[in-house]
Amino acid sequence: MKLILTFRILVVSAFLFFNYSVHLMGQVTVDDGSIVDTIDTQLDIFEVEEPMIITLTLDLKKYQKTKFKGEYMPADLSYHINDSVRIEKNIRLKARGAFRRSYCTFAPFWLNIRKSDIKNQHLEDVKRVKVVTQCRGSSLHGTYVLKEYLAYRIYNVLSPKSFRTRLVRMKYIDTGRKNKVTESWAFLIEPEEMLAERLNGIAIDNDELGMRFMEPSEMDLAALFQYMIGNSDYTIPRRHNVKILGLPGYGSTGYTPVPYDFDYSGIVNADYAIPGEILGIKSVTERYYLGPCRETHEYRESIDYIITHKDEILDLITSFPHLDPSGKKEIVDYLTEFFKLSEEHGLEIDLNRTCR
Repeated sequence: MKLILTFRILVVSAFLFFNYSVHLMGQVTVDDGSIVDTIDTQLDIFEVEEPMIITLTLDLKKYQKTKFKGEYMPADLSYHINDSVRIEKNIRLKARGAFRRSYCTFAPFWLNIRKSDIKNQHLEDVKRVKVVTQCRGSSLHGTYVLKEYLAYRIYNVLSPKSFRTRLVRMKYIDTGRKNKVTESWAFLIEPEEMLAERLNGIAIDNDELGMRFMEPSEMDLAALFQYMIGNSDYTIPRRHNVKILGLPGYGSTGYTPVPYDFDYSGIVNADYAIPGEILGIKSVTERYYLGPCRETHEYRESIDYIITHKDEILDLITSFPHLDPSGKKEIVDYLTEFFKLSEEHGLEIDLNRTCR
């Protein structure tokens, strides 16, 4: 009887583990080459911290030549569940990003899943997913990807009204170079449709809204976060590196800004990142506040809120297993400067120097 019960438990556990592990729907190939049943799961891929393992098979030479045309090209995607099981899909992708398309050897891209028969309740209304890539081959650029990923994770700590991300260990098989294989880090960014649905809000398609239309506490938190990570590459009008959400109960002057795209931040400190000339700063590591002007006590409420998350933020960095110790130290030292200034009540002076 005990043997039968144990066997049943093992079978149920294996079933639950397998269904939890699978993130996409499609043909599943096992190590002997056979095809098992199509699997449909409702797992939210952005709820899992463990890196995905993905193989993309495409003509990289063609991708590099056509990256400015704004056209999708075909590719094969394999998502590895474990060493012996993978899911295979035919997808399309195209390069994105004004600067990175010109600078990167392999520019970040849109992954179009609309016609890929991926059945998942969280992706039903999603046409495409942003993928941030290691844009050049050096290990330094791999570090940039991991640091930018951590910037997103920091804002997740501060607010649920933020883009979630999923780290990916990406393998590229280049059909244009005799199936040459390369590997690097990448990450997926939660689609705007998923973000809006998760928060029961709507995406606002309006480039004319200024900071005065934002809900004050949300605007202050977003602006202080950008200051903390040293990012001045954003504006609310024209929605440059910011999405705007309309959430229930806020009204027409209570929109929520959701920042993204942090590769120009001081926390990443990419060698190609140059601050805007009008800011009057020499390096992206020099913080510059672009948020609204407030009274000192109004700043303090948001500053104190961030300070309450200091230990959680620093622990996020130090416990991150994929970044080397020197990279972690650079981030911790940079953030510690912000927290020290905040706790000594010297931050408000600096904010009022450049606020808008």
